[in-house]
Amino acid sequence: MKIDKMVDFSVVVPVYNSAKSLNELYNRINSVFIGMGKSYEIVFINDCSKDNSLEVLKAIHSQYKNIKVIDLFSNFGQQNALMCGFNHCVGSYVITLDDDLQNPPEEIPKLVEKLNEGYDAVFGSYTDKQDTLLRKIGSKLIRVLNHKIFDVRNNLKFSSFRIIKKDVINQIKDNKTNFPYISGMLLQTTMNISNVILVHDKRKYGKSNYSFTKLLKVSLNLLINHSTIPLRFFGFFGLIVSFVSFLIGVIFIIRKFISGTAPTGWTSLIVLISFYNTIILLIFFVIGEYLSRILKESSNLKQYSIRNIWK
Repeated sequence: MKIDKMVDFSVVVPVYNSAKSLNELYNRINSVFIGMGKSYEIVFINDCSKDNSLEVLKAIHSQYKNIKVIDLFSNFGQQNALMCGFNHCVGSYVITLDDDLQNPPEEIPKLVEKLNEGYDAVFGSYTDKQDTLLRKIGSKLIRVLNHKIFDVRNNLKFSSFRIIKKDVINQIKDNKTNFPYISGMLLQTTMNISNVILVHDKRKYGKSNYSFTKLLKVSLNLLINHSTIPLRFFGFFGLIVSFVSFLIGVIFIIRKFISGTAPTGWTSLIVLISFYNTIILLIFFVIGEYLSRILKESSNLKQYSIRNIWK
């Protein structure tokens, strides 16, 4: 077993079904740090890939000394895999990037140069992002939610390609939530963050693992775990509906006393009942989501479970 020692940089890479890109990814990262003359380690977290990613990672590990491979018991998701990597890296600076080669390792020196201007963290941003329409829409939505929830007042953009100082990573590691969101926890730790323009390449192998379901999951995590927006929205909406209902009732009572007739028509009544029931069910859904997450947090579920580690 290799003994952990401090290095200049830790590169943390969550891996899911990317067997074809891993050798090239390692070689390109290695070339970058050789060129920079800096010590480094790469921490690969296999998030229960369905292909032979683990076998490829073990083969890379057997050839090189600056590799850690962590194999998780099940698929915990990218954010949880990153938390696992943070807990097992030793670099003074931590870099995160995707496993699909869309984040070119050759852009790492730009992140380092910008960080050296005095920032705690730097996100890569892109003028021409080589993504599918769904992923572009998803990125835009997540950016809007980030700015709203965390009160980001500048034009800061977020991405999975970033560099973070170790002392900030140590603060993030203290958060034991089962629903981590790295960018959000970073913003809750420090606002001394900047962007640098980087190249974004097209996906070289296979298809993206990004889906509508994952977009919805990330959005719900943001809204429910890091904000009270849904509760406040439905509270405000319920207040408006209650006020409107009260006015309708007053109008009907006035009409009864003035004209002596009551409104007729079961259709209107059924429509109103259905409308109010729909609102009530939506409110129950939001409250249920909050309660289920509170129960999960209080049950001490793990952020991740490690099957094996190769150091």
